[in-house]
Amino acid sequence: MQMYNIGYYIQRIREEKNINQRDLCRGICDRTTLSRIENGKQEPSYHVLKALLQRLDVDETQVLLLLGPQDFEISNLQKEITALNTNRNFQEAAEKIRRLEEISDPADKIMKQFILRSKALAHYGDDFPASRALLTEALQQTHPDFDFDKINEYLLSIEEMKILNQIANSYSEEGDRRYGIHIYFQLFQYLDGRLMNTEMESVVLPMLAYNYSRLLGQERRYEECIEMATRGYETCVKYNKCRNMGGLLLNIACCLHDLGKYEESKDKLIDSYYAYRLMRDFKSCEVVQNYAEKTFGIKFEH
Repeated sequence: MQMYNIGYYIQRIREEKNINQRDLCRGICDRTTLSRIENGKQEPSYHVLKALLQRLDVDETQVLLLLGPQDFEISNLQKEITALNTNRNFQEAAEKIRRLEEISDPADKIMKQFILRSKALAHYGDDFPASRALLTEALQQTHPDFDFDKINEYLLSIEEMKILNQIANSYSEEGDRRYGIHIYFQLFQYLDGRLMNTEMESVVLPMLAYNYSRLLGQERRYEECIEMATRGYETCVKYNKCRNMGGLLLNIACCLHDLGKYEESKDKLIDSYYAYRLMRDFKSCEVVQNYAEKTFGIKFEH
């Protein structure tokens, strides 16, 4: 894979952000490899480069990457698997994961991390202990001694934050909401302490804000829920991202209702319903409709 001065670019950004080589490359590659990359003596694989850039808070799409045919297929498979898992097409996702395993390097820890995280959804979506075991294994590919009480001390890639999001969700689904909140609180401490790149802010923040605000609402921490969900909603508007908008609006509506702000709650419910409808998420539309009808006697027009 040919790239123009990518090693120098990595070194410059790393030094500007006062990040040492050991912290940047931990779990991705060894320090000698990073030194060779920075000195132009070795070209990083696509996945190593992507992970390094994410830890540096650099949007990898800003860097010119000339992908070979195999890297191109791998990149497309990753996007397809993510979309299929998001839409709960788990059987088709599992088939794509098998193909990805066939063509990827088994020694590539970054790729193994992605595969493990994808399997946790495609194969064990509702088996929370089994899913969490795979997710923990995925996280340990790059952080072997990860401490869930000291998240802010690590450099995290977007992939690693997605893994932590799934782990927090698995705890909350099993009834341990407070531990899930503990993880999300630390993740937002991490985000607030960094200058986020476009992908991190536009994709990761709304996802985390939706799940975090949902747990805060379930714990009756209504004001905090509204604040967090509003932050996620405003980010969706800023970047024209619709996927999490319906859920964020629903979280706000439920908390406004429990705070006695009924008219504001109704307005947010209407917005939530039609946000979900625009995304053709009819199952979530039904959830909003049932809540609105039970709570306010509202029947939405189709």
